[in-house]
Amino acid sequence: MKATRTVLSPLRLIITGACLLGAVLSSAFADAVTDWNTAFENSLILPPASPNERGPAVPSRPWAIMHAAMFDAVNGIARKYEKLHVTDTAPWGANAEAAAIQAAYTVLSALRPNSQAAWDAQLTTSLATLPSNPSFAQSITRGRDWGTTVANAIIAWRAADNSTPSPPQAPFVGITNVGFWRHSSNAVSPTAGYANLVTVPFLLADPMAFDPGPPYGFANRADALASAAYAADVNESILSGGATSSVRTAAETDEALFNNACDLASLNHLLRSQLSPQARLVDNARAFALLNMSWFDTSIVLFRVKYLHQFWRPFQAINNADLDNNAATTKPMVAWTSFRPTPPHPEYISAHVTLFTTLLRVTARLAGDYHSVNIYAAANPVPHTYDSLAAISDTTVDARVHMGFHFRETCEISQVLGRELGDHFVENYLEPRGHRHCHR
Repeated sequence: MKATRTVLSPLRLIITGACLLGAVLSSAFADAVTDWNTAFENSLILPPASPNERGPAVPSRPWAIMHAAMFDAVNGIARKYEKLHVTDTAPWGANAEAAAIQAAYTVLSALRPNSQAAWDAQLTTSLATLPSNPSFAQSITRGRDWGTTVANAIIAWRAADNSTPSPPQAPFVGITNVGFWRHSSNAVSPTAGYANLVTVPFLLADPMAFDPGPPYGFANRADALASAAYAADVNESILSGGATSSVRTAAETDEALFNNACDLASLNHLLRSQLSPQARLVDNARAFALLNMSWFDTSIVLFRVKYLHQFWRPFQAINNADLDNNAATTKPMVAWTSFRPTPPHPEYISAHVTLFTTLLRVTARLAGDYHSVNIYAAANPVPHTYDSLAAISDTTVDARVHMGFHFRETCEISQVLGRELGDHFVENYLEPRGHRHCHR
């Protein structure tokens, strides 16, 4: 599915920057959950709280913690869904909007202090939306106190998630065996995402329960490299994924670059655009908690799979094609490089395809997938329009091949895994009270 360009009049601040949305449009409606989701997105133009918050997973942890706190705060009052972490009883009469506001403010003040001015401004704006009648004062105070309590409990819970291991892990540099990933100057750093091997998920009990198995289905790496499917993928990458290509069309090039710039902010914005105006606060709290915790946990799954299988990237395969013992692959092209610098971690599975498909599936399960949708990318105020959420996932498969980052079979397996994960998150977590589930 190729994207068509559509220009929309921005209703909110146009954001530029390498890690930001090109434009943030206001939802057709707003509540405390969507307001603070937007506020976090807008804050990404400010310096991150620490150097560790740079990169494609930058906002995932604080964003997930914020929405986890908002969910437990609101749901502790509404009592519609199973609790996430906080089991205490909310005070009688507590205002749910006030609880959500204070939960978000408390989390972001603790985890993103460099943006404190933005949180203070949003707190003032959000509190101004609450009833001003003195008869509501006690309810609002109880809600805010409850929101603070829940937020602090969630922060304390996740402080032990080992997302920043201490002492730090030794860098993973790979091995020089044929078919295995190793650090190369084509990558920007020795490794990325390695901490996910020890990070504790929000939801999943066993991330490796989702391991799709070894590349090309062969436990023996030599057998994988000798396969016809591998040869076909290598030869496709040579033609369509290189820095220069005679077969990659201008439209495919544009789509690959656009898709590469999409990120977690793009998908939060997309969910906001799909929510029903009739949705209750607690339903929106659940939706964004699921979305952002799913990104975080899916990152853990995919990096554990990557570092388990350690498959080499297309540029490594193509540069060393004389070593694969496959007569069907073109012999070494030592000057071949991917269209853009290859990310510094193993090839299998695709992070981008898995993450995007998972969150698109979560969004589709929560909001439906029955009409065209717009999605924004970083530093690009012009959205791309797709026939459906599923079509975005399909495009992502092609885009990663055209970037030269992944082999096609890897992308297709990653898409299947993303669908499975998306279904699993929606069907098994934060479900309606009394609903039976099976976690893994």
